[in-house]
Amino acid sequence: MAKEEHKGKTLPQIAGILGIGKFDTHFFICTGPDCCDPEAGLAAWQVVKRTVKALNPNLKTSRIYRTKVGCLRICQSGPIAVAYPQGKWFHHVTEDNAEDIVKYLQSGEIGPHPLEFTEHPLTAPEKDGAKASDR
Repeated sequence: MAKEEHKGKTLPQIAGILGIGKFDTHFFICTGPDCCDPEAGLAAWQVVKRTVKALNPNLKTSRIYRTKVGCLRICQSGPIAVAYPQGKWFHHVTEDNAEDIVKYLQSGEIGPHPLEFTEHPLTAPEKDGAKASDR
């Protein structure tokens, strides 16, 4: 079911409303049930939502987009989260530390976060059409 502000709008218009394409980071957090109790996952998600909104009150100028997902395929030590294009993966993202992780991502710090367990940044596609795997 469409949100009220999206009714009668085209997909490009909705993307514009949401500021899609303007974000520095897209943060995904798993809400379980395989890596964590869904209650814990949803509690962490609520903190992520609240923190992103507090740091970026205007969605069109927000630097972080957030999405809850049902599975990131790690299936232990969750809630698990990943931030792209940085490719930073986090474990045990709870309502007690989710705010710190979001603030860390928004700060642009380069060093690893204490809950980061791996990193694989996305790279921009080649200008001439070559795939990253062709390099």
